[in-house]
Amino acid sequence: MQPLNKILTVLVFVGINIPLTAQNLVSGGDFETGMGTWYPWFVDESADWAEPPTADAEFSITSPGLGGSEKALLVEVFEPGKSDWYILVSKAVDFNQDKMYELYLRVTSDEERTISVGVFENISSGSPFFTQVIEISAEDKKYGPFAFLYEPAPSQPGIKIQFGGMEGDVVVDDVEIFETSGEGGYTPYNSLEDIIGDITLPHEGQPHGVPDIYDWAKLPRKGAQQPPDGWSAAIAWGQLYEWAEGNPATNTRVQIRDMEMNYLSKSDGQWHQLQKSLRVEGAAYREDFVGDISRPADIRSEPDGSISVTAGEGYNFHFWPSSGRVEIPKDDVEGCFVTLQCRLILDDPEGVDDRYDARYLMSVGGDWWESLSAQWDNWTTNADMGIGRFRFVTTEWKGYNMISLSESQVRQNPPPFAGSNLVHENPAISLHDFHLEQNYPNPFNPSTTIRYQLPHSTNVKLQIFDVNGRLGKTLVEGTQSAGEHSVKFDGHDYPSGVYFYKLTADQLTKVRKMVFIH
Repeated sequence: MQPLNKILTVLVFVGINIPLTAQNLVSGGDFETGMGTWYPWFVDESADWAEPPTADAEFSITSPGLGGSEKALLVEVFEPGKSDWYILVSKAVDFNQDKMYELYLRVTSDEERTISVGVFENISSGSPFFTQVIEISAEDKKYGPFAFLYEPAPSQPGIKIQFGGMEGDVVVDDVEIFETSGEGGYTPYNSLEDIIGDITLPHEGQPHGVPDIYDWAKLPRKGAQQPPDGWSAAIAWGQLYEWAEGNPATNTRVQIRDMEMNYLSKSDGQWHQLQKSLRVEGAAYREDFVGDISRPADIRSEPDGSISVTAGEGYNFHFWPSSGRVEIPKDDVEGCFVTLQCRLILDDPEGVDDRYDARYLMSVGGDWWESLSAQWDNWTTNADMGIGRFRFVTTEWKGYNMISLSESQVRQNPPPFAGSNLVHENPAISLHDFHLEQNYPNPFNPSTTIRYQLPHSTNVKLQIFDVNGRLGKTLVEGTQSAGEHSVKFDGHDYPSGVYFYKLTADQLTKVRKMVFIH
């Protein structure tokens, strides 16, 4: 079998790769379904910049393919070497931002081995925001679905299949990606009292392995409400622990999704979303964090694109949004709110259901950072914004929170929570044309008028929620024409208190607060 022409990739430390001479490994689309040109990558013996031994491989088309197809990709690894991570193929793929996808592939190997599939915002540089590790064998088998949410703004997106560090042959076929809805029966829950309690009340349980001398061992901790002057970045994070008094469950995992950070603006008094990530990433860290010792966590991809994980044996699971740090508006941050959803699921659905014996504790927090690229330097380049209360994870989706404001500030400026979402901008609608006015009068008794403006004819929903996120009434639901609209809300049948009204048009949402007084 004749090898393809070889060309070097450049060193991993500069974050750039140069593909081989453009070779269509999938001529006519025969070796997989619905995808075109692939590029092989590897480092051969002429890489004088690389520490020997270097990797070596050949790529070719073999026939017949897998699963009854005509052709397949054959990868022959001759010398895995120190740079074996360069033995891979890449493919540019069109993705839409904030859309769910499922990935499948058919693959075999002459020996049991591990390969990985990564989804990249830019296939020519950077790290993957989604990675799936697959254990393969000589069996002709289709793997998947591997679900993920494509959250970044499209740059040069694509996927890479990496073949690992074992000599031998790998055959790849039927690589498929489908856009899906991905939501299923997901029903998030949070409440204002949960949010306040998560920064004011004692932990529900003591996290295993955390010394009593740590100030966050038994109580949540407030840090810096605002970033230091001139700092420009922040990140949300979470930590999962076993309970100090034991965790008898052996077939239970914790599913985590929808990690989100919002900030309260000094200039307009509204909450704005800084980051939201369906999928989180992290590692198993020593429970007391001494020495910053970590190891790979027991992470499993779930069908909705989220992950599930376990903790124990002296290690927690410390994690953050897959998108990493986010830029914050300078001099406009009054405070931040971090939240996520998690629940207990079975490790083996066919095994014993011991979820009600499980004792896992979840807490979230956040850090201010000097910049997006600042390196950690013993707390000189980052600062703590707070650590939320540890609460037990249950079988139902629940919100776990940290907010850097005082209780009175939270009640005066409730953050978005399940049932009360933030603005999600849609390029099809301009914020200047889509407008929700403050109700008038406010406070009101017994009725008030809500006015709003639409840029074009669209589906509209206007809803009323109480402070716990419970839906009270739907005032409008259906298609409305462009222009100004008004709706009257009568509070005769409602108790006095704070309410929210939420306007949704297409995928754009705005929320405002109103007060009803009998």
